[in-house]
Amino acid sequence: MRLAVFLGLLALAAVLGALAIGHGLLLPGLAAAPLVDPNLARALTAPLSLRLGDVLVGGSLVLVCTTPRWISSRVATTAALLLAGAALAHRWLLLPHLGRLWSRVDLVAARPVDTLAEAERWTHHQNLLLLFMGLLAVLIAALAARTRG
Repeated sequence: MRLAVFLGLLALAAVLGALAIGHGLLLPGLAAAPLVDPNLARALTAPLSLRLGDVLVGGSLVLVCTTPRWISSRVATTAALLLAGAALAHRWLLLPHLGRLWSRVDLVAARPVDTLAEAERWTHHQNLLLLFMGLLAVLIAALAARTRG
């Protein structure tokens, strides 16, 4: 039981850290760096985004395994399963598609316009998915605090 709690808390911290620190601060900070060309900044953030996706997948899969033993709530187990599904879709479907789209765009010249618009649209979808994953992680944390308190 204690091992499940420890691993669950560690996985929840990794997921929340990847979402808040990685996607919320690190990637936008690198993309907006004034001394770096926008195309170079996009190329530098692409591998970091993939590694953050790997952290999200790993943490969410550990949460799926530990949540039933750690939190006695079907809602928490369902939220962990939804989080794992969203993290897998994000890492294996959305991130490669975004990488292909952004690699065909020149951000300095803003060309080709149609590919740029499509890449921005898919980036917006990614941000919505990351927000959804963050809400699921906060829900799991709230249910864990309620059962422990």
